[in-house]
Amino acid sequence: ANATAGVMATGKAEPLKIRVYTTFAAKWLITRLPSFYVAYPTIKLNISNTVAPIDFEKDKVDLAVQFGDGKWPGVETELLFKDVIQPMCSPKLLKRARLAELDDLRKVQLLHSHYRRADWPDWLMAVKRPDLLTDAGVSFPSSVLTYQAAVEGVGVAVGQLFLLRNEIADGTLVPLFNAPFQRPMAHYVAWPKNRPLGRKARSFVHWLKGQIEASIAPTNRVY
Repeated sequence: ANATAGVMATGKAEPLKIRVYTTFAAKWLITRLPSFYVAYPTIKLNISNTVAPIDFEKDKVDLAVQFGDGKWPGVETELLFKDVIQPMCSPKLLKRARLAELDDLRKVQLLHSHYRRADWPDWLMAVKRPDLLTDAGVSFPSSVLTYQAAVEGVGVAVGQLFLLRNEIADGTLVPLFNAPFQRPMAHYVAWPKNRPLGRKARSFVHWLKGQIEASIAPTNRVY
């Protein structure tokens, strides 16, 4: 801790600049950062968030967590986790609305996230029930707010199972219909090809992948 304070006080250490999505930061990354500082106490992080695609030529960042197919020009990537989605709701709403069959979705509000507005159509198509898609429901500007609304019993959200493991494990969200769907896209850690990873960036990528592998180990699976 003293070494970290000394480095930061002198201003000699450039922070490792990382760009992530708000939902990834709030639901997964922040809760694990203490373990990063146990392993790497002298590395200072500067974490920013946006949903805009990364442009390493313009954006002054070293690493970015990006969602897509992992194939971006001039960018190196490593897979972090796949995009597996499933409807989920609070235990109270599950009991009140008696959500046992797909048709029961007509009885509740469907919760939508602006930047993941394909989640409901994709999942309903996967279970061959696109007829259940409706413009009704509640829309939010971010997945964090959508998931919180589901926790509070406002309606049913299609959630990212990886990022909601804690809520599922503690029972504040209940996955429905036993029908997870893996979309063709995934989350990747990315960096520019023309800028080889330095020591700090390599350390963060190593730690990040280790944390993700530990959280999806068979003993910790929730689906």
